[in-house]
Formats: sequence, C-alpha cells, structure tokens
Amino acid sequence: MDNLRKLNLLSVSLTIIFVSLTIATNLPFFEVKYPNNNPFGMLLRPTPIKNQSLGLPAHVGSDECWVWTKACSDEILRLTYQPDNVAWLKRVRRTIHENPELAFEEYETSRLVRSELDRMGIMYRYPLAKTGIRAWIGSGGPPFVAVRADMDALPIQEAVEWEHKSKVAGKMHACGHDAHVTMLLGAAHILKAREHLLKGTVVLLFQPAEEAGNGAKNMIEDGALDDVEAIFAVHVSHIHPTGVIGSRSGPLLAGCGIFRAVITSEDSRGAANLLLAASSAVISLQGIVSREASPLDSQVVSVTSFDGGHSLDVAPDTVVLGGTFRAFSNSSFYYLKKRIQEVRTIDHNHLD
Repeated sequence: MDNLRKLNLLSVSLTIIFVSLTIATNLPFFEVKYPNNNPFGMLLRPTPIKNQSLGLPAHVGSDECWVWTKACSDEILRLTYQPDNVAWLKRVRRTIHENPELAFEEYETSRLVRSELDRMGIMYRYPLAKTGIRAWIGSGGPPFVAVRADMDALPIQEAVEWEHKSKVAGKMHACGHDAHVTMLLGAAHILKAREHLLKGTVVLLFQPAEEAGNGAKNMIEDGALDDVEAIFAVHVSHIHPTGVIGSRSGPLLAGCGIFRAVITSEDSRGAANLLLAASSAVISLQGIVSREASPLDSQVVSVTSFDGGHSLDVAPDTVVLGGTFRAFSNSSFYYLKKRIQEVRTIDHNHLD
C-alpha cells in the first residue's frame, strides 16, 4: 500500500506540473502519445477538450481520486483553465521574466514566490541556500514527494524586442527558469485546492543558483531533501515542437561541475616555467575524456578560462585556469572530478 500511495502521489504531482507547463508557456491542452520510433519514452501532444466547465470551487475532486483516473485528470484541467488562473500564471511569468536575477541574488523572485505561497495559505521554510524556499502541501506525513524549480537567470543581454523584455541590462531568463517557477506555483495552486485528497506530502522546492552549479548542493545541505523519497524536476526545451513534452527512462540531462586551479611559484626559476606548466595542465585536462572515457558514456571537460596576466616581458608568478565538467552518471562525474584534481596536482608539483 505504501508503494501504491507513493506512485499515486508521483502521478498526481507529475500530471499537475505538466498542466502548469501548458499555461506557463501558452500551450493548449495535451494528451499522452506513445510513438513507436520516438527516442523519448513518452510524448505529450496538444488535443482539444470539449465542454469545459471552469467554475470549480476551491476544493475539488472526489475521494475516489486517490486512485488516479481520467476523471481526475479532467477535474485538474478544468481547474487549471479557469480564466483567473490563466491570467495569474501569465502575469507571474512575465513579472519574473522582466526582472531577472543571477545566482544567489534571487531576492525579489524569492519574495514574489513567498508572497504567492502566503496568499495560497501554503506553509514554507525560508531561507535555504540564501534565497531558496521549501514549501509543503498535504498530510504532513509520508510519503514525501518533491517538485523542484530553479529561479536564477543568466548574464546575457536580451536582444528580442517585445512587451515583456528584461528590464535589467545584461541579465535575462534565457534558460526558462521564469517558466519553471511559474509552473511550480501553478502546481502549488492546484495541489492546495486538492490537499484533502493527498495521501502524503508534496514538497515544493524553489532553488537558487542552478546556473552557478552549486545551488542544489547548498539546498541539500540546508535540509531541502529531508524525508524526501522521490523528486521531479522538469525543464522547458527548444528541441521539441510547441506543445510536446518529452521523457525517457534513465538520465536525460547531465550533471555539471566547475573547477578552478591556481598555479603559483615562489621563486624566479619556477615562474619561468609557470605558463608552460599551466599549458600542459590544459592539454592534460582536455585529454581526459578523449583518452579515458567510453564513447558510449557522454562526458565533457572544458577549460574555459586561462589568466596569466597582461605583461609581455615579465613571467607571471600566478596562473589561474578554470572550466566545467559534465557527466550523465554519478560514477563518471566523480571520476572526472578525481582526474581533474590529479592533473592539477601533477602539474603543480612539476614546477619545483
């Protein structure tokens, strides 16, 4: 029975997140398709639903909905497409898009989220990882299923001219996190209206600093995943046509890490070889994947920064290099991390 309750709570949360996505990105209704030759295991495509009734009370659904049926899905769709709900979600998304904030600076975005949670009467804990939020809806007991959205923007200038363009120079929501936050708030609204039907607890996680690579780690350290048995995270995509949602078994997006190495020398003899050692480190780092990784296990190590100063006639006493690494499995990710540390140690030791 515990597994059944957990599976049902997962199904409810996933369905509601998908419905919220259709609103946040201005998509129509959808249905599930299982194409034979699809690289993803499941696709959701738009389909019209007739005879909609939008006038639902605050609490909807019969007690039979603890076992999921099509009737339960229809109830959620009717609740979602109430005109007031549609207008609210569009307004929230556009407000966030107009006011982007970078990693660990999401103060106003977090304030907006907390204001909406207060309005819906949803309990939450704040702050986690500086600007993050953990909210919860349901019985307060197990199973605990989490749904997560990231909040930060990118240091990119928005070039497209439109009514809701970013108002902050050099910053924009180029990765869709404005939609992610809106989707999770939309899911929260529906879940709260159906809280009396939840046989467990849905945890809502609003995460900072996804782009910086350490927001999730800091959230976890602050207790974001306490008691959580399963978690959903969805991402908007430009790869699929409008109105299509893709999924598949196994990893879909790579985990990302960053590294920074400072190579120094305490004497002039070492300084003369410093740039050579740093250059050797770059070559060694770039060879990790090509020489050691399986071609069937996608991995990336990229050196994206190299700073040895600006002087043309004086050897530097410090060189700083850094970059990113990505992998689809924990074992590959931590192997890359170990090898990057080994390369840094070897080349640093060669200086003296």
